[in-house]
Amino acid sequence: WANGSPENFVEVMRLALESDICSEMLPDWIDLIFGRKQQGKAAIEAHNVFFYLTYYGSVDVASIEDEGLRKATELQIAHFGQCPMQLFYRRHASRKSRSNRRRRQTLSEYLRLYDMKTGSLLIHTLPPHISMTKMLSKTTVVDNANKPLLPFTDAPLSYWVHLGAPPPGPHAPLISIRLALADRCMAIDSNGIFHFFRWAWKPEFIEEDLSDDGADSPDDSSLSGALDLFCDKGCFVAQRELFSFRNIPRLPYSPVATGDFSYISVSVSKTLFANRSLLLVLSDGDGKGGLAMQLVDPAKGLIKGEVIVPSAHADRITSIDMDPIGTASGQGGVGGELAFVGSADGTATLWRFISSHYWPLRPRVRMGGHLGATIYSVAISSSLGVCASVSAYRCCLFDVGNGAMIRNFSPPIGAGNNYAAAIMKDNDAVIQISFADTPAICLSTLGFLVVACCTELRRGDELLKEIFSLELLTLEGVHIGSSLLDTHKSPPKKIFSNADGRAVFVCGEGGMSIHLVSTLHPLAIVDQWRLGEGATDDNSSKHVMHDLDFGPTLSRPVLAAAGCSEGALRLHALQGIGKWSNENQRNTVSSAVGNVLALPAQTVKNALGGVAGMGSRFVGFGKEIGKEAFSVVRDREGGFFFRKNKG
Repeated sequence: WANGSPENFVEVMRLALESDICSEMLPDWIDLIFGRKQQGKAAIEAHNVFFYLTYYGSVDVASIEDEGLRKATELQIAHFGQCPMQLFYRRHASRKSRSNRRRRQTLSEYLRLYDMKTGSLLIHTLPPHISMTKMLSKTTVVDNANKPLLPFTDAPLSYWVHLGAPPPGPHAPLISIRLALADRCMAIDSNGIFHFFRWAWKPEFIEEDLSDDGADSPDDSSLSGALDLFCDKGCFVAQRELFSFRNIPRLPYSPVATGDFSYISVSVSKTLFANRSLLLVLSDGDGKGGLAMQLVDPAKGLIKGEVIVPSAHADRITSIDMDPIGTASGQGGVGGELAFVGSADGTATLWRFISSHYWPLRPRVRMGGHLGATIYSVAISSSLGVCASVSAYRCCLFDVGNGAMIRNFSPPIGAGNNYAAAIMKDNDAVIQISFADTPAICLSTLGFLVVACCTELRRGDELLKEIFSLELLTLEGVHIGSSLLDTHKSPPKKIFSNADGRAVFVCGEGGMSIHLVSTLHPLAIVDQWRLGEGATDDNSSKHVMHDLDFGPTLSRPVLAAAGCSEGALRLHALQGIGKWSNENQRNTVSSAVGNVLALPAQTVKNALGGVAGMGSRFVGFGKEIGKEAFSVVRDREGGFFFRKNKG
């Protein structure tokens, strides 16, 4: 049934382990092997009783003096086996099924990516001789009546908001986006200027289903009937923050748009440094190989620190990718970020950032393998311990620990080659395949690599046709499948995966598409976020999505923020934003008031010191303390939680 493919076998087994049937049976198995049903009365009732020598700690072999009896006991244990140590003495907790409405769903579960029945997925099948534009109108869905709702395609109008740039224009596109803190968003445009936004979700009302006690109901067995993606009623309240500053916050270096490279290479950390208040921004420092490091406060719109490491590379930096490590990624250990930097000199460097007080002045490892060719894109995965760099005709995989090259491979022959061969009418034409000149690349935590390839149909020096496609490969270099990007007139701007690596998000002209990372249905489109309603090939170039970020966490996001052309920001709500916003608003106000209550004590201490008998002086400071506390709260939370009185 796996058709001789180890990749298909592993995927089907993984989907089976994540299914509701296995999740329901797994606690009973744990109780039998490690839990309360291993020994005692519960084991007898479950018919889970074995020979006494098989139980852990039942006999001390070293204390047996009879040599024959000791050897017989050792042989009995060696040939029959031994039960593991009993770890649990209570019934093991069970995971709620996906049909339970009280379970907090992940983004992969919204999209039904773990459903082995492909009929519940919105899949676009693309024959090699049909363009993607024609196929968009011929989407194949097995049951239209029971078609599951999708978080982006079927979202109501109140679930997103578009923040355009203020006049006059034109404005530079926002090429990097990062959601930070509870209600902040930071963006960087192609000119290197920082933009800051603030958002909030205003719910209409909060209503809980009191009849659901958290137990699985027989009526909730259907996935399509149990999930209500748009149960949060409300709307966005968002604004562009315009702080008072003497100098415009911007990157140290911003290149002039040329034919070789139009946008500066920049990457923003997912980890907050300096007591979880500052973002680390890495960028091209001087266009000659220098690496710039900046600490930015998204709440105040200030650059708190800036360092440029000169001559980190022999040529300009072309691509940067960052990934959290340790506690920041939920794996334990010292937190921080790993940064992988690619350059036009054909080398890549690995940097590690642990603290905002100690910045590295040189890379930990330097890697090559591209024979001096310009590196187009880089990617790093701390969970896999692997980093990848891509040039025109070579992709290299390296070990994060020691920098050793694991393997390298050439561009695969995929859907772009098949499409070019189908439309080729001139026998003198030649098909050339290379990796696309774009920083878009992705390493999935499932052990897959997603890259963009360019297939050129040439007659001599004349370019007849240029086709871009997505290619799915394993870390062993095995080509799994491909998907044409014929609707995009240019290569994708960015590719990144979700938390479990089951899907990748591809940003480009027209918006964003979500592709399934699967060996059964490689790179099938499961959802789309179109920037313009009814966008066609004629006007899709006017709407370009350059970057996308999910928050507050990538594992269970409630908000998606997209950086678009013309300096516009678009926010999209996901399931659970109403509940999260309500809880976060209470926590934000409580923490703000708590911090302000500490200010009067500090004011009194500074004014009165430790001198006793100064009680009469407290009266004079009463009004001053009250005004100070109120002004701080109003400045921090004004515009969203407090209303300013006129006059």
